[in-house]
Amino acid sequence: MKLVIVSLLAVPALALAQAAQPAAPAKDPVRPAAAEPAKAEATAAAVADAKLGTGVVDREPQGVAESFKSDVGKVYCWTKVTGAEGTEITHAWFKGEEKMGEVKLAVKYPSTRTWSAKTIPADGKGDWRVDVVAADGTVLKSLSFKVD
Repeated sequence: MKLVIVSLLAVPALALAQAAQPAAPAKDPVRPAAAEPAKAEATAAAVADAKLGTGVVDREPQGVAESFKSDVGKVYCWTKVTGAEGTEITHAWFKGEEKMGEVKLAVKYPSTRTWSAKTIPADGKGDWRVDVVAADGTVLKSLSFKVD
């Protein structure tokens, strides 16, 4: 008789214990778990194109060259950047190994054309370069030019 009473008391206790456990998520029979969409990976900034020139007209570089006369006035670095939307890039201008300036440029769209210019001083003859630097400090591209 004791066995019957214990059994009758145990059945409701087991039912309550099972109800307290969280239900497992229902499986989608059409799409197995392995086919769940992957989380979007962060896209890396990249330079799709970059050119040096004497100006920019209608967002396109003009007077593209790798060598400029010392009386050029200004040299422009034109850059087409992809994968950096909502961040910024930097154009770091160097004469030899000396940093002559830097310009931070906002990247507002998935593919952005942007540019900066550096006034070349009268004593600016020599080897120059512009480093295109991502927001995390990675040099994406380096463009060399000569002033003679």
